[in-house]
Amino acid sequence: MLHSQPERQIKDVSLNPALAPLVCAAMLYTVSWAGCSGSHAAWSDSGAKQESGESVRPAAQGADDKLVAAISGRRLTIERMAQRAVTSREFSNPEYGVAFDAPKGYLLKEGELPQMDRGLGYLGPIPMHFVESGGVRLATVEAPPGLHLGTNFVNEFFTVSAHYGSTAPSCAALDIASEARGAAVTREVDTIAFHGFEEHSVASLHHYTGIYLHGYAYETCYEIGYGVATVGAEGPASLKRIDPDQLLARLEKILDSVRIAPPDFERFTATE
Repeated sequence: MLHSQPERQIKDVSLNPALAPLVCAAMLYTVSWAGCSGSHAAWSDSGAKQESGESVRPAAQGADDKLVAAISGRRLTIERMAQRAVTSREFSNPEYGVAFDAPKGYLLKEGELPQMDRGLGYLGPIPMHFVESGGVRLATVEAPPGLHLGTNFVNEFFTVSAHYGSTAPSCAALDIASEARGAAVTREVDTIAFHGFEEHSVASLHHYTGIYLHGYAYETCYEIGYGVATVGAEGPASLKRIDPDQLLARLEKILDSVRIAPPDFERFTATE
């Protein structure tokens, strides 16, 4: 006997019109949240790739960046060249026809020395030894600050001066006190004979050893002096002692580079 299945009861569900706006709003919120979640996931993946270094390329260097780098490098080169020029340039004075090469790293001071110059320490300024007034200091080379730290070194110098209008007899004399004079010295500088003396001085715990020379040419008396000042033997025993003779030998290399030509006014007079 066949039994018939019970009939399904279908009930109609009616939506309260007052709830329709709330349902629509809930559906829109769900859709928008899903979209934002997807975007957030994509953003997270992109961020992860950037952190891991995948698919990340460095920004291309622009023309402006290259120009700035080139200018910076060029400026650095110019500054280094200028620094080398200051510490190792050739001295030249066309007015008196004198030129020489200053050693690298040493100070080259043109003209008269300032009052605050180290000079010979307590023994006074670097001297000129013309017997007549009118001498002009052209240039002086001195050791840079900080050289020979921990020693009894005070200063070393090489100086050149000139006295135009001098005579040969007055140029042959040097204003060096007899008690300070040492042995006579003769040198030839650019075919011009130079004569002078060793010079020594001791006072106020300082000691000075130098050589001064005079040479006459072109109606001009040229003076070249070089020397070394140190703390004397009475100074602190902890200071290492330097050999002044070794420094004098190095200063004589500057002497070997000295060139003397007719002054500008002598050349102009000869061509008129």
